[in-house]
Amino acid sequence: MSEIRVNKIVNEAGTGSVEFAEGATLPSGKNLSGSGTITMNVTGNVSGNAGGLTGTPNIVVGSVTGTTGTFTGSVSIGGTLTYEDVTNVDSVGIVTARGGLTTQKLLKEEVNITAAKLSDSTNIYLENGCVHIFTTAESTTSTPAIKYSSGVNLKDMMSVGESVVVTLITTANASAYSAQITIDGDAVTENWVGGSAPSDGGSSGVDIHTFTIIKVASSGTTDQQLTVIANHSKTS
Repeated sequence: MSEIRVNKIVNEAGTGSVEFAEGATLPSGKNLSGSGTITMNVTGNVSGNAGGLTGTPNIVVGSVTGTTGTFTGSVSIGGTLTYEDVTNVDSVGIVTARGGLTTQKLLKEEVNITAAKLSDSTNIYLENGCVHIFTTAESTTSTPAIKYSSGVNLKDMMSVGESVVVTLITTANASAYSAQITIDGDAVTENWVGGSAPSDGGSSGVDIHTFTIIKVASSGTTDQQLTVIANHSKTS
């Protein structure tokens, strides 16, 4: 059998790479090795195993089957992504799982417990939770000052159409209640359930103040951006 030994194969015009016509048969059992770049324009169907495919243009295939994969850029999937035996899933959006997804049947919410009176601890920071309970018996009226944190305004953490519910639970005293609140350091209009603000507290147990805060606009004063629905309940 004869051999052809060349340094470079180009097309007939000497201007580009060789084109293999449809139906052409490539030698089997032979390897291309060494350094440099091999450019091939293939017309028709090519079968066999592919290894070390790099460069441009992009490779478009019908399906890919493999054991591992590493992507250094973004991956876009237009259809359905199916995966099995996954230990951790970090997802933004909706995740649908066939089975084996560990869940908790109990819905829990963080509660900030303060061993003091609301009247002595009026700063309500929602980064610590939306439910705050004060375990020391109250003694006087107070104006809770609601923010997200000491340096971040609540309205800046909300988008138009979002709401939060703030619940303040105090150890009852007949002379202790909250008829107003501030949000982000500004006075706001409280829309009290029943039509009027509280004028006294309970005689025992706990009092519960709830404030549903809805962001209705993205500009203007705090009172213009937020609608507040307030309610006061006594257990005695």
